[in-house]
Amino acid sequence: MAFAAPVAAAASRTAVIDLGGTRGYVRADQAMPLAGVEVFVRAGLDRETTAQNGLAALVAEAVLQTPTSPATGAGAAVPLTDAVNDRGGSISYAVGAQSVRFYLEGTPETLAAVAPLAARALAAPSFEAATLAVARAALAERISDEESDPRLVGRAMLRSSYYRGGAGLPALGSASALASLTPADAKSFYAQWYRRGDAVVAAVGRTGDATEAASRALVTALAPGTAPAAVIATRPFAAQPKRIVTHRDVGAPYVVLGFAAPALGDRDFAAALVMRSLLSSVFERAGATTPSPLLRSAGTIYGYDAAPAQLVLWINGARVDPEVGLGALSGVVKAVSTKPLAPAVLRRYKETARGEWTLETLSLDERAFAIGNAVTHGLDADVADDVGAAIARVTGADVQRVAKKYFQKFDVALVIPRASEN
Repeated sequence: MAFAAPVAAAASRTAVIDLGGTRGYVRADQAMPLAGVEVFVRAGLDRETTAQNGLAALVAEAVLQTPTSPATGAGAAVPLTDAVNDRGGSISYAVGAQSVRFYLEGTPETLAAVAPLAARALAAPSFEAATLAVARAALAERISDEESDPRLVGRAMLRSSYYRGGAGLPALGSASALASLTPADAKSFYAQWYRRGDAVVAAVGRTGDATEAASRALVTALAPGTAPAAVIATRPFAAQPKRIVTHRDVGAPYVVLGFAAPALGDRDFAAALVMRSLLSSVFERAGATTPSPLLRSAGTIYGYDAAPAQLVLWINGARVDPEVGLGALSGVVKAVSTKPLAPAVLRRYKETARGEWTLETLSLDERAFAIGNAVTHGLDADVADDVGAAIARVTGADVQRVAKKYFQKFDVALVIPRASEN
């Protein structure tokens, strides 16, 4: 089913509509009972200064916590997220290196009811002290969850090491940094960066009049105009890997490696996906069931939402000895860099890479992200559809070139259990 999905999706390419000066991108799938609308606002981490850690997330969370009329139409106002949920929809946001994206999902009828609520909150978020206090609490809970995941802790450390400026800051900030941010900070950030001219809207699923109206309402809620462009800068890798160490309440040590990686749309992107599959397979263990991520020996996170991109590979020290794991990875990269993969091996990992890529765009929010992410980076809205074919064209020489170019140098984050007090 996963391999058949690209064939079915290819029958319906993304359409472009005018939303009053802003382009909307529509990918219809009338077999779906739900629809999703996602608006990308160029107000991500790269808009933060080093003194504004967490401000992008605080402003986005304030939008969701803005008091809104309850579903009954009477009684005390409730946060936008509750008002949307009470009407049968869902709303969420994600902060990326270059954008913050708000995602609405529901039946077409539900979207017609909740989009005006979301648009009003997006047009005039509450930055009152009480609202920001609730927003900080919500972010603190999310930060605590991420701090308990050694993979995400390591990734955050490596992003900070690789990206310069705001793009390398933690996506949600930290409790101490959030506490120092004021209503004036939030108002200023919102006024400066929440601009209609930089926005992108993607509608997917059971699209039609309701999703077009929702898209128009959300983008119209933003102030007109554009903001200055920003370019993400990175730090060069040293001859020897930089080692960054932290302690967390984890059961075993984790080794997390960060590599530079080709961005979506780069000619090496497909070959990098094959290389990702190859590296992930080094520690595979056969089993009747697929273990949860935290029980796996290793895995990867490809941050192609940013350009330049970063690929992170983590090793679970409870299942693989860290030194042995690093040695095995080094051996694989060296072997692949020295000579092309054998045809049979190459075919295996190309098929694996194609299946993994398909699984990254199955849900509606993933489909909306794929469209919006492509467009915000100046690519065709349907570029994700072409990746499968690009993987099929990857040669052994392509993988060898990518291994040499991107996987010879890296930084290492070590997430170590705290010492026991007993």
